Amino acid sequence: MSAALFGTDGIRGRAGAPPLDPDTLARIGAAIAGLRDRPRVLIGRDTRESGPAIERQLAAGMGARARAFSAGVVPTPGLAYLTRALGFDLGVMVSASHNPWQDNGIKVFDAGGRKLSARLEAHIGREVLGAAPRAHRSRCAPAPVDTAPYLDFLALQGEGLLTPGRGRLAVDCANGAASRWAPALFRRLGLDAVVGHARPDGRNINAGCGSTAPAALQRLVGRRRAALGLALDGDADRAVFCDAGGGLLDGDHVLYLLALYLRDREPRFNRTVVGTVMSNLGLEQALRRAGIGFRRADVGDKHVFQLMVRCGAILGGEPSGHVILRHRHSSGDGLLTALYVLRALRHFAWDAAELGRRLRLFPQRTLSIRVRRKPALSRWPALQAEAARFARAHGGRARLLVRYSGTEPKLRVMIEARDPGTIEKSMPVFQSLVENEIGE
Repeated sequence: MSAALFGTDGIRGRAGAPPLDPDTLARIGAAIAGLRDRPRVLIGRDTRESGPAIERQLAAGMGARARAFSAGVVPTPGLAYLTRALGFDLGVMVSASHNPWQDNGIKVFDAGGRKLSARLEAHIGREVLGAAPRAHRSRCAPAPVDTAPYLDFLALQGEGLLTPGRGRLAVDCANGAASRWAPALFRRLGLDAVVGHARPDGRNINAGCGSTAPAALQRLVGRRRAALGLALDGDADRAVFCDAGGGLLDGDHVLYLLALYLRDREPRFNRTVVGTVMSNLGLEQALRRAGIGFRRADVGDKHVFQLMVRCGAILGGEPSGHVILRHRHSSGDGLLTALYVLRALRHFAWDAAELGRRLRLFPQRTLSIRVRRKPALSRWPALQAEAARFARAHGGRARLLVRYSGTEPKLRVMIEARDPGTIEKSMPVFQSLVENEIGE
């Protein structure tokens, strides 16, 4: 393990192996407890079979330094909401999001339901890997809490928006944390919804289903003749959609739809949307034509949220389906996103296919190249010169992004262009340059 215990979205690893082995988990629990003076900590988890043990090991490490409570199986945004709404000092989510069942992870939230700052994550990393004494290991299980307020919150956002007979919704829960919550929410709202992949067994989370395997949703929509499909990931903080014909709609489509809706209906909308460096250029140009500004953050919903706060935006997100409605929640929430998508489609009297027709995303290709070293990109003359030539030649008709992977010895080259031929001609140039200078 390195001092960078936290990655783009919390701590991730193979369950049972460092940093998710029992000893390290106890140290992580102790370090989290040390962030406040005897804090009240709410712990939640997704449906992986390793979740209950990791929850117990974290709570044991907190010992008498904290008062630990359990939300049980709950979506990550539900844990964030309950942390804030129920007055907890900290929230800890045990989940590896869209990863396979063998993995797990830890996300930590502050009292406002926001992900911890980089400074506090670094502090936990130093404590875990340092020589600080471990807390006494408690044998008491975390006390359960009533999680109903999260369902009440979601139902309130959908109140009066959804009515029977407006078309069937097909929902793929990824055999994850939403498997109980999504059916309960849509039943309560009186929506005609059919639910698939909602029978978790500890090992089938994200297995050929959910937001990262949308073919399962497309099949469900076709089989059940649904008007709209919704696929969540394992911890339900992201959502992707498809129309009645199986056409996929990702986070960029959602940002476009919700920006138009908020422009019409929400006084707090400041006509600014925050995306990431991976957001499609077609989205940026479409928003500009609608009189809406667009700003880019680094990859990761935490970075999106931070930029939203700095520029006063209430809408932001990523192509992967993380969408943040900051005037409603401190976290990306797949179920909340779905409610707003339904609200917006009804407002414009569109079906989902109309959204796909109105927002034409540029073709995009990403190439990952293994590298033996990682020189600073800004001080790589040959790369900078080639990137400048690309910009002069293609202007606003194409976009280039070159960045290193944060977790692997790889460099990623992404090119998107209105003309697919631009991608085919340009990608080999950058591939050759990288492979010749720093490739393995």
